[in-house]
Amino acid sequence: MSLPAYRPPEDPGLWEAFLDRLEKTLKVAAVHPTTLEYLAHPKRLVTVSLPVVMDDGKVRVFQGYRVVHDIARGPAKGGVRLHPKVTLGQTAGLAAWMTLKAAVYDLPFGGAAGGVAVDPKLLSRRELERLVRRYTAELVTLIGPDMDILGPDVGTDQQVMAWIMDTYSMTVGSTVPGVVTGKPHALGGTEGRDDAAGLGVALVLAELAKRRGLPLKGAKVAVQGFGQVGGSFALHAERLGLKVVAVSTSRGALYREEGLAVAELLAHHEATGELPAYNLAPEELFGLPVDYLVLAALEGALDGEGAKGVKAPVVLEAANFGLTAEAEAYLLGKGVLVVPDLLTGGGGLLASYLEWVQDLNMFFWSAEEVQASFAKSVARAVAEVCAKAEGLSLDLRTGALVLALERLNEATRLRGVYP
Repeated sequence: MSLPAYRPPEDPGLWEAFLDRLEKTLKVAAVHPTTLEYLAHPKRLVTVSLPVVMDDGKVRVFQGYRVVHDIARGPAKGGVRLHPKVTLGQTAGLAAWMTLKAAVYDLPFGGAAGGVAVDPKLLSRRELERLVRRYTAELVTLIGPDMDILGPDVGTDQQVMAWIMDTYSMTVGSTVPGVVTGKPHALGGTEGRDDAAGLGVALVLAELAKRRGLPLKGAKVAVQGFGQVGGSFALHAERLGLKVVAVSTSRGALYREEGLAVAELLAHHEATGELPAYNLAPEELFGLPVDYLVLAALEGALDGEGAKGVKAPVVLEAANFGLTAEAEAYLLGKGVLVVPDLLTGGGGLLASYLEWVQDLNMFFWSAEEVQASFAKSVARAVAEVCAKAEGLSLDLRTGALVLALERLNEATRLRGVYP
């Protein structure tokens, strides 16, 4: 079917990818037309111009965005991305994907996303702070712990989240930790938040290994993208008994068949922003003879052409939209097990939920309590997605999408249409 959907005026990007996945899922999911209308039209799209005084005294204007996609199941939740290629279409697609991811994990959130088209590496610390605070100030009446909760994404860190929290709090006149997640622990951040995204991927893999009889001890894994998600996953993969044989950045890949010392690599990468050596081009990592290929960089990293060289029998999509639709179709046709971002990417969202709950109650749990709740939620999500996929003879992504749409459909039906 062709959805009568919102179409951004330019660069549809990930929004079109979301609509494409939605249309394909409708062939196997029973969704009421009213729910489809809501899902095909974001609730709110905001574009803001952000004038910033640079260190040289000149004023430079940046373009920022914030999209709230759907709030049927709860307040909106989504990250803030600082990257040169941020667009409205990309932001809308990420917001819609967050709606689905929250539903897969059965969390009381709707989906949102935001960002600024900028390369943060080209800004001084003071310039970055001015930009983040101006972005927050422009949105201050539209965000809040019961409206739209911001969080980290590409190009942001705990300090950026702290600036967002402080700007919002100073504007409303009281300290409001719950407006943002991913904060430093001293400002209400949760224990274990730093490596939550990578841990989530590792826990999903461990649960699937139990259900599908996949190898762990001694199994080889290649990790595309060695940032916060990829680096954290590599460490947890090692602890599961896997052998990390390759990692990559945008500059190149490092491959050693006998395995890599992940902790040493991470320390070097954090200190220099580089790997200590490169012996492959970035794209060559996709074709390595490994048991698991993990995509932990930006969206669209593995396209249809690149998929033809994949030798791994299992591909884990740790980054949102890491696989193009063409790549996924090719891999599924070859019998590759594709573990979708809707499942592997839930770690950061789970940690955000736990942080938000603690902030609202001003009651904080120990690292052990957080990890136990975290692992329990991941195990439940994997079981529910697998049960849905296996019951309908579907791949895991379609199973996850059907599960999410059923939950969104029920919430929309119960709430009705106002007025």
